[in-house]
Amino acid sequence: MKSVFTAAALLLGSITCPSSAFAPMPTSVTASRMMAAESEVSFGELDGSSLQIGVLRTRWNDEHVSNLVDGIKSGLKECNVKEDNIFIKEVPGAYELPFAAKLLAMSGTVDAIICCGVLIKGETLHFEYISDAVTKGIMDVNLGTMTPVVYGVLNCLNDDQVKKRSSNENGGHNHGEDWAKTAVEMAVMRREARGGKTKSLKELKAMGFGSKDAEAKEGEETEKKERIFF
Repeated sequence: MKSVFTAAALLLGSITCPSSAFAPMPTSVTASRMMAAESEVSFGELDGSSLQIGVLRTRWNDEHVSNLVDGIKSGLKECNVKEDNIFIKEVPGAYELPFAAKLLAMSGTVDAIICCGVLIKGETLHFEYISDAVTKGIMDVNLGTMTPVVYGVLNCLNDDQVKKRSSNENGGHNHGEDWAKTAVEMAVMRREARGGKTKSLKELKAMGFGSKDAEAKEGEETEKKERIFF
């Protein structure tokens, strides 16, 4: 009987001993949350000057998502993506992102797409169902259309976790910057593999993606041309 207890003690010690190669080092909850908020991805020098990037964002959790979109714009600018080559479209919530992403991918007008949203866990299972569906949907669009679709949806337990991941303030990190660089890197990889170019962003209008600002601008240009002829 004594040998059984001795064996159990040795086994327990091997599991909890910090010196074991397989035993995780003890960390505080705060430390683990901070590590999750920081960027652990490094990027080399990326040139997105010839790329067209689509950004699909939700209106749900608008404040946080807007901060993430600002981070995306900053990251794309850092990669030399031209402002005129960044297309941004809103959808109601995260559940609508995969469908919108597939429409945009099928239009052939962008080199990569970033789906941006924020999901915060509530009291029901709604969070889990939406998160799973959106994750699978975005992956399906990736593989089904062969267009890089970046998963830019934060899945957090509370508002504080979102703030740490959508802002560079108070020790946080805006993950939108990383999603932008990921989109550029994967778009370059896709273009090199296919050796082709994308369609013009002007063709988005025919696909139902025309924005009000773009239509207004186009109307002004048309009016100017008409005046020239008269």
